[in-house]
Amino acid sequence: MKNTRFLLFIPVFFFVSCSEKKAGEAHPKIPEQAIEKFSVTETREGKPNWELESASAQVIEAKKIALLKAPKIKFYQKGEHISTLTANNGRINTENYDIWGEDSCVLTTVKGERLETSNLHYRSDIQKIVTADKVKLIRPNEIIYGVGMEATPDLESIIIKKQRVEVKGK
Repeated sequence: MKNTRFLLFIPVFFFVSCSEKKAGEAHPKIPEQAIEKFSVTETREGKPNWELESASAQVIEAKKIALLKAPKIKFYQKGEHISTLTANNGRINTENYDIWGEDSCVLTTVKGERLETSNLHYRSDIQKIVTADKVKLIRPNEIIYGVGMEATPDLESIIIKKQRVEVKGK
């Protein structure tokens, strides 16, 4: 009886082992690395361009991404803090450092402006934040609603498509 169990166990184990390896080669089911308190800083000429902190990151090397939990990105201009972006989740391309905020993204500038959207993408190549989703920009004297946006992280240069503006009274 003991020999029968042993013989049945080996073929089942071998079969499972082979199928997991094949599935893992095409699309890894689990990340290669899990990192708690993940952080990355991009600098230009020795000064920070942005700093990303995340509660955790799951790195998937094959796809060159890190999946982020509760990311917070501080943007800088000439070494001075200009805005902070938070999201529930996100991801960063580990090759070109593009960053995506996913689920309840909020960008707050040091001037007190607040941008809200569901998802956005920081394009590192052009140093702009873009989204095709609905946006809400809250300024001291107005609220701008729209669908689709491209902006610098300080919101000094911003294009909001399909916009509607509410002017606040005194």
